[in-house]
Amino acid sequence: MIIKSINTKLMKTIAYLLPRVLISCVLFLQACSQNGDFYLLSGERKSLDDYRGQWLLVNFWAEWCSPCLEEFPELNQLAQAKSEQGIQVIGISYDPLSNTDLKQKVEDLNILYPVMATDPVPVLPFGLPPTLPTNYLISPQGEVVAKLVGKQSAHSINKVIQEYRANSGRKE
Repeated sequence: MIIKSINTKLMKTIAYLLPRVLISCVLFLQACSQNGDFYLLSGERKSLDDYRGQWLLVNFWAEWCSPCLEEFPELNQLAQAKSEQGIQVIGISYDPLSNTDLKQKVEDLNILYPVMATDPVPVLPFGLPPTLPTNYLISPQGEVVAKLVGKQSAHSINKVIQEYRANSGRKE
C-alpha cells in the first residue's frame, strides 16, 4: 500500500514536471538559433525583427498566477496606448495549452494584446522563466534590455525605458 502511494505521487510529479521540462528544453534549443520566429494566435507569422524600431514587451503569464492576472489591465492599457508610447506588447502562456484552449483563456481573461500561439512552438532568444510574471523588454534595436520579474505596471515599464534612454544616450 505504501509503495503504491509513493508510485502514485511520483507519477503525478512526473506528469506535472515533464511538459514543463520539455517546453523549456525546446525553447532553449530553439533559442540558440536567435531568429525569434513565432505565430500569433491570429495565425499571423511574426519575428522579433518585425518589431525593430519600437519597444517590445514580451509578457510570460499563466491563469493560476495572481500577479499575472493583476497586471493584465495595465498591459492592456499599455498595448492600447502603443501609438503614443511606441510600445508593443506580446503575451506568452506559461502553460502548455493547445491553441484552441489558449484562445479561450485569452478571451476569458480579457487579454487585449496579441498572444503567441503554442503550436508551432515559438523560437525566441530567451527560455521559459522560472518565475511569473516575467516580462522581457526589448529595445527598438532588438536588444533584450531588461528582464522584469514580478507584477509590472505601465509606470514601471516606462520608468525602465526612461532609465535605459538616459544611460544609453538614445532617444528612441
